[in-house]
Amino acid sequence: MAEKPKLYASGLDFPEGPAFDKNGTLHVVNLKGGTVSQIASRKRVSKFVHTDGAPNGAQFAANGHLFVCDAKRQAILDIAPDGSIEEAVTGCDDERLRGPNDLIFSDDGGYYFTDPAGSSLDNPIGAVYRVDPDGTLHRCAQNLAFPNGVCLSPDGRRLYVAETHTRHIHEFALNASGMCAAGRLHSELPEGGEGPDGMAVDEEGMLYVAWYGMGKVVVLDKWGAMVDEIALPGSRPTNVAFGGKEHRFLYITEAETNSVYAVKNTTPGHRLYGER
Repeated sequence: MAEKPKLYASGLDFPEGPAFDKNGTLHVVNLKGGTVSQIASRKRVSKFVHTDGAPNGAQFAANGHLFVCDAKRQAILDIAPDGSIEEAVTGCDDERLRGPNDLIFSDDGGYYFTDPAGSSLDNPIGAVYRVDPDGTLHRCAQNLAFPNGVCLSPDGRRLYVAETHTRHIHEFALNASGMCAAGRLHSELPEGGEGPDGMAVDEEGMLYVAWYGMGKVVVLDKWGAMVDEIALPGSRPTNVAFGGKEHRFLYITEAETNSVYAVKNTTPGHRLYGER
């Protein structure tokens, strides 16, 4: 990591869920403000939509709709380009979602999301779900102590899930149907802070993990070893996303300074389903 992160935008309200649309416009949710902001260029922040909830992780679908995990509404929101909102997913097996946190689209148009609300070390009731392209919902993994950030390997064959309260990052092999077939511990962060939050992956399969409470983003190789770190002005980085010129910039949302930071990376980030 050759450069230090630079301030990209400020004046946000607990920023999370950085997501780029096909035009390269960055969208960031304001978890405490209940809104989604657009950042067209450096320091130019405008309101896109109010969710009337507590939006968190966000990703674009191929049709240009922004899908948002909203913990307060206990739903996955489907937000059209005109700002209209529908609840795409609200529950599984006649149970309401507890409070979804983060999501990632797969190349077949389905997506995965974490649902951690109410879970803890003593009460590991968090789960991970997959939504098929036709809208069918499946529970992929469960009994987790606050499953948080989620991302896919560049080849789409492995799902990574950050379990905040254990400081673990799990790696799940995916079968032909996109379901979790086998899991293993990919990495365990050292003690400190509250644990891993949002994540992103570059073209070489390196994981970039926001370490909430420690004021840094750590870089993990394919085998889970920590190979680099990016220090931030605030202690509460929440999530990360690649974008910018040649997809070589890592954008980091940080909730203590209520800002977004950008840092140039040596390896391009993996382009997500809704960015292509």
